This record gives sequence, structure tokens and C-alpha cells, in this order.
Amino acid sequence: MSLMDSGFPISREHGFYSDNAPRNYVGVFRPLSLLGALTHRHPEREFPEGAKLISLLKGSKLGERFQLYEPYSGHDVDRMVATAVERYLHAYGTGPLNPDNRGKVLRPILMGVIRDDYPVTVMVPIALTHFAADRFRLSRNAYVARIPKGLQLARSRIDRRGSGAVAGVVSAATHAYVSTDWSMPASTIRGVRDGLNDPSQNVLEEIDVFFAALRAATGAITGYAQVCMVPRRWSVGYFVDLPPVFGATYRRYPNSFDNYGWAGSGQSVVTARELEDVRRLYNLIHGRREERVAIALKRLNSCMTRDDAVDAILDATIGLEVLLGDQENQALSYKLRLRAGALAKLSGTRKPSDVVASVKKIYEARSAIVHGLKTKKPKKRLLEPEAEPYVAERATAADMLRFIIDILLEHPVYLDPLKIDADLLIEPAFD
Repeated sequence: MSLMDSGFPISREHGFYSDNAPRNYVGVFRPLSLLGALTHRHPEREFPEGAKLISLLKGSKLGERFQLYEPYSGHDVDRMVATAVERYLHAYGTGPLNPDNRGKVLRPILMGVIRDDYPVTVMVPIALTHFAADRFRLSRNAYVARIPKGLQLARSRIDRRGSGAVAGVVSAATHAYVSTDWSMPASTIRGVRDGLNDPSQNVLEEIDVFFAALRAATGAITGYAQVCMVPRRWSVGYFVDLPPVFGATYRRYPNSFDNYGWAGSGQSVVTARELEDVRRLYNLIHGRREERVAIALKRLNSCMTRDDAVDAILDATIGLEVLLGDQENQALSYKLRLRAGALAKLSGTRKPSDVVASVKKIYEARSAIVHGLKTKKPKKRLLEPEAEPYVAERATAADMLRFIIDILLEHPVYLDPLKIDADLLIEPAFD
């Protein structure tokens, strides 16, 4: 791993022929034929004590955890032992065996075998985003922190196939969103591995809450390409001396990141003051589980990762309509303008007239989009880049959705749009 001029890390692989690659101690004594590699079957003569260990396990409840009644199931046992040996040699060298050090290596493996549920920390590297603090707590069980080098190297081994994520984007994260207190139930070792490499929907929803808070508070163009699952004081295997890290790769970031966005300047920078706002909104979101809030946050995340400005504007207007609309669809644009302007009085940061004008501008763009009012392109076209339409309107729409989400999270009584009308728009008959 090395750092680019942008400050982001980039990871590269070394082959077996490189002196920079980790030494493969165990592989020297366990040569595999091509057939053995394909079937994951290791001849017992190459691991003579393995047969004794598997026989012992078959006679206990642990045999069911390893599913030793299935063909070639001994591979899981073989792999756990081999990676433990490999870790010991990388961590403590090839000198005389030290029982204390052996215990440090084996203890997490043993815990990974005998537990009924598995405590896990979720770590999500934040792509192409710099932070002013090395560590910042968001709540009792969540924080943003700089990723140590060991975890950076360990996460670089997570498979990217099928995700569409570009390697440079996956690497380009200095900090991560970290969420603790997760627990994963599993009855077999294979089930543990599968769970670690396939984060649940609950995990993904929690991640979306953080990124919605980050975007709403800062307007940062950001995203993620990986979800890492870090076992806490247990493991089902190692890779040399690196921390055990599992997980999956995703493509939850803007397409602009793919175009060497990690190499140059222009990435988002989150200040210490903005982190305070992220924490405030993060905790407010957790306190508001209404469906309309969840939909608006989802639309904000979509709006700020879209490549097409038209789609982004439609996302933002849907979010505004969910928050400010009602069952009466007449004069929708007019009502949304008035309600947004009324809410602006609560913020003290923007003039209500400016907010009304912004919403009017957004809905003029929306009307042009949905009614196909954009001027037709000439038949004769030149091979030159075209200016993207609705760029300014897109920025205004995302900004306004962020603004309204912030106000309503601070003043949840006005999540009922009719309450806005009654309290902020209609003058009381008597003082």
C-alpha cells in the first residue's frame, strides 16, 4: 500500500516471485495437485495429524458445526489449522515454539468454533472523502475513524468480482464509518463464513442512515465501495499477520469517481464543525423512524449519487413532496413553496423568500423534464462535448432537500404538512 498525491491509499498485489510478498510457509509443505486445488481436497498423508483431529471432532458436537458428515468437509478444519500456523510464523518467527504466543493465535480460532453467536464490527470505508479528525464519535456504538494500515491491507483482499467497483475507488479511503454491537447467529462454520461475506439488509440500511446524515450535513459528494465485517475477539481463519477482515464489495458511489477521481484534487473535505452537524443529524435520524423520513433520506442518497441531472432533480422533488405534500394534489408546487418558506422561518439561516424562489425554480425544471419541454437537438451534430442540462437546478434541488430534512428532523412536529399550515401559515384569529 502506498499514498497518492491526493492523500488516498492505493493497494497493489505482489506475485509469489516478489520479495515484497508475504512468505508462504505452510504451502511449502502442502503441495497441491491441480485436481486437489479444484476439489479443495488435501491428501491425508500431507497433513498426518489432520485425520486424528477430524476423527476427534466427529465424535463431538463440533463435528456438526464443521458439517463433517459431508464429503471433503475436513477442508475447513485443515484451512483453520493451516492459517493459524501461518499466522504464528509471520507474527512470532520461526524460532522455538512459544506456548503463550501459540495461545494468542489459537484463542480467537477456538472462540470462532464454540460460540453460538458472533460479535462483529461493521467498517465501511468512506470513498474519496477527507476528514479533519482522526476519530470522531457519532453515538455510543458508532464513530468515524482513520483506518489503520493493517486493516487497509486486510480489506484490499476482499473480492471485487461482479460488483463493478473500480480498484482505485475501493482503495481510496482514509476513514471509515464504524458501527459496533452487531451480532451474527450461525450454527455451522460455513454459515459463519457466508454471513461474514454477505452483509445483511439491516447492515446496509444502517450504512444508508450514516451516508444520508453525512450528505445532509455537508453536501459532500461521497459514497462507499466496500462493507467490511471485522470479528471481535474471534475468527475462523487468518491471512498471515493481518487482522481478520471479511465482507463484500459494492458500487454505491458516483460514476465520476471511476475517472481517476482518487488520484487528483477536488475531493470532499469534511471539517470538524461539519462532523458536529453529521453527529446531530445522525442521532436525529435514529430518533425518527417515520416512513416518510426514510423515503426522503433514500431519495437524498440517490439524488447525490446520480450521474444524470434529470434523475437527480426528480429524486429531490419526490423527497420534497414526501415531506411537504399532502393527499390533496391540487396546486402542489404552490403549496410546497409556501410550506418550505414557512419552515425557513425556523432555521434562521435563510430568507423565506429565497427558499420560495428556489423551490419555484426547482419545480419549473421538473415541469420541463416531465412534460418534455427541453428544446430539440439539431439534426446535424458535431463531435464535441455537450453541456449537461439542469446542472444549476440539480444543485439547488439537492441543497433544498438537505435543508428541509434538517429542519424537519429538528422540528419533527412539522412532519405533518397540515401542521405547517396551521401553525406557520394561517394567522390565528385572536392574539
